[in-house]
Amino acid sequence: MLGKTLVTKQTGAEGKPNNILLLAEKVSIESEKYFAILMDRGSGGPLLIGSKTGGTSIEDIAAADPSAIIKQPVDIKEGMTTEIATKMATQMGYTGGQIQEAATLITNLYKVFIECDCTMVEINPLATLKDGRVLVCDSKVGFDDNAQFRQKAIH
Repeated sequence: MLGKTLVTKQTGAEGKPNNILLLAEKVSIESEKYFAILMDRGSGGPLLIGSKTGGTSIEDIAAADPSAIIKQPVDIKEGMTTEIATKMATQMGYTGGQIQEAATLITNLYKVFIECDCTMVEINPLATLKDGRVLVCDSKVGFDDNAQFRQKAIH
């Protein structure tokens, strides 16, 4: 795999070179949810999108049950608040101590979204582990090319 060309649905037929290999802790997943932050023209700022169901395409989830998609605009001037993050975590189905853990994760993802000039941060799945932890297991991040001058380390 390392040093080879990786071909997937996301890379297209030409593939992408695989020059880095990252290792992660093996975990036991109990349930999967979906979470994303997108820059939304309609609301004029960041939009949180969540679902109690994850691990599959958000488009498939929306087609099967549109009410399963939770949307929460964030005022770009006010930013993320504990109240917004907690409400989103609760609506996504977290309970007990996991609400605070998920809300902290949502707040931190929002911080990355803003500070790195992201256009999208998509987490799928956002997993609840058998030991109770809430963990980002896979992500996709898009960056604003117009912010390249501010984000030299990223671009």
